[in-house]
Amino acid sequence: MIKQLFATAALAAACCAPASAITFEGAVTQGGTVVANFSGPGQLSFDIDFANLAPAVLRFRVDAGDLASPIALDAVLRNLTGNGLSAYSFLLDRGSFASIGSVTRQFGGTASVVASGPAATIGFDTLEFLDVEIGDALGSTAGATDWTLGGLAVGDRFSLTVTAVPEPGTYALLLAGLAGVGLMARRRGMTVAA
Repeated sequence: MIKQLFATAALAAACCAPASAITFEGAVTQGGTVVANFSGPGQLSFDIDFANLAPAVLRFRVDAGDLASPIALDAVLRNLTGNGLSAYSFLLDRGSFASIGSVTRQFGGTASVVASGPAATIGFDTLEFLDVEIGDALGSTAGATDWTLGGLAVGDRFSLTVTAVPEPGTYALLLAGLAGVGLMARRRGMTVAA
């Protein structure tokens, strides 16, 4: 009888207790970059397949619930760009990173995280060419812990911008290429004018 009362009380508490719910409202990406959403009650979860170096902007809404505890965050970031990445950066337009969990690289190397308020950057000791797991996205990584978000309220709409940061040499090559194109355009402009 006492077990039944405890079971009934637990069921009633579970049914009536509000839970955080996150709704994915879409993503803005460029080229072949693809976002897959796996978010649910109290959990912001997604995969991004980066096909290029353009930022991915993910939009979410906090639907309903008790935000007494922070919202868990996990993700898998796949580097399909062909470039080695030196970092990933994250920027929230509302809320903040309440705690930083684990970062797991698929083929070794270490990662360091610097976070302050709505911004976080994951830096790599060696260039990253493959997958990175943020938190316990796969549900099977030993010792993995989710990140958390705080400072959000029911009804808030927020975006999370995730950027794949290439190795510094990639920026140098890009700038050199743009300078070369600019010189060619200028020379053609001078030739035509002469």
